[in-house]
Amino acid sequence: MLLVALAAEAPRLGFGLRAVHVDHGLHPDAGNWSRHCLELAAGLGVPCEVASVDARAAGGESPEAAAREARYGALAGRLRPGEVLLTAQHGDDQLETVLLQWLRGGGLAAVAGMRPLSAFAAGWLVRPLLGWTRAELREWAGRERLAWLEDPSNADPRFDRNYLRLAVLPALRARWPAAARTVGRVAAQAAEALDLEAEVAAAGLAGLAEGETLALDGLAALPAARQRLLLRAWLRSRGLDPPSVATLESLRRDMFQASGSRIPQTGWPGGVVRRYRGRLHAASAVAGSDPWHGGEWRAGERFDLGPLGCLELVAATGHGLSRERLRGPLSVLPRPVGAVFRPAGSAHHRELRKWLQEQGVLPWMRGSLPCVHAGGEIVAVGDLAYGGSLAAAPGEPAWGIRWHHRPVVCEAEAIGGGRPG
Repeated sequence: MLLVALAAEAPRLGFGLRAVHVDHGLHPDAGNWSRHCLELAAGLGVPCEVASVDARAAGGESPEAAAREARYGALAGRLRPGEVLLTAQHGDDQLETVLLQWLRGGGLAAVAGMRPLSAFAAGWLVRPLLGWTRAELREWAGRERLAWLEDPSNADPRFDRNYLRLAVLPALRARWPAAARTVGRVAAQAAEALDLEAEVAAAGLAGLAEGETLALDGLAALPAARQRLLLRAWLRSRGLDPPSVATLESLRRDMFQASGSRIPQTGWPGGVVRRYRGRLHAASAVAGSDPWHGGEWRAGERFDLGPLGCLELVAATGHGLSRERLRGPLSVLPRPVGAVFRPAGSAHHRELRKWLQEQGVLPWMRGSLPCVHAGGEIVAVGDLAYGGSLAAAPGEPAWGIRWHHRPVVCEAEAIGGGRPG
């Protein structure tokens, strides 16, 4: 329906048009639906691509969520820079979305529902039909004598959206016929409130965020509601989904009330927040927590550190491990208890634990730092420093260590001061 309307207007408005049909592969008639879309597009003179995806739900995953993720993933991968993706969700879809998200415990974002316009992949996502109901669009399609296919899965009440559509909304519309339009107006107002909230949060973070950290003293001076707003915005800026309401309250309590000598932490699936020296540090739940296994390491190979990334030896000069003096493989191990280390340029060994403290290595990262051994001594600590008998002299051909997908290791990095040498 949307494609028919767009195809009629494209020449007049002077924009290019192409179509993508996503084949979820979940129904025996999926191939027939793909052919129907190709024939319809061809009749309109619009190029059409069929994107086949595996939309099967994993164990414990919602079938609806799995299909949606697969569908939008396929569309995102095909959207060219600056292009606009137009989808045909309508007012009744918006009503269903708002009610479903609200019933599942969503906050203001649930009330805002689907945005008419939003950034998406390399371009934009536009939903031009949100102002029309399903009945109005069906009536228009009938007048235009359009032929369409019905997905039989839409009649299956086992899916939450279908149950709402088939069993709940008819009763709502019988009492409140304008429910879809009313919810659409409320969603628009909620979207405006979210935009305003985002502006307030950005202004607040500008005064409290330092690098990747958040100043606790400044946060403590704010009202509780403002604290929650800024914590959620800060976590999103770090690429983390905020925790539940209960966990967020636990985080606020622990970070403010724990004694100054402690390093409290609050974790949830996918994220963890720690307090250190008056700042909050956030990371994915796996960074610095899951163990990795030591082993041998040779030039030309990458050494896998599990969730901490991997190490690679790269050609260098004067800063690294001497190529001439390196004999045989290296070994990589987590920091040994009681280990010592002689940094390059120093005549004395230092207790590694104290050296790491002096370098500002974050406490929760110290135990999992990869220590490179050769000849019974530590010759490198991750990519932080080289030392021992293999430290390259100025101008000497060397092997440098490149740490791929490296997490934040030092306090100076976290607050934006750069990596220590």
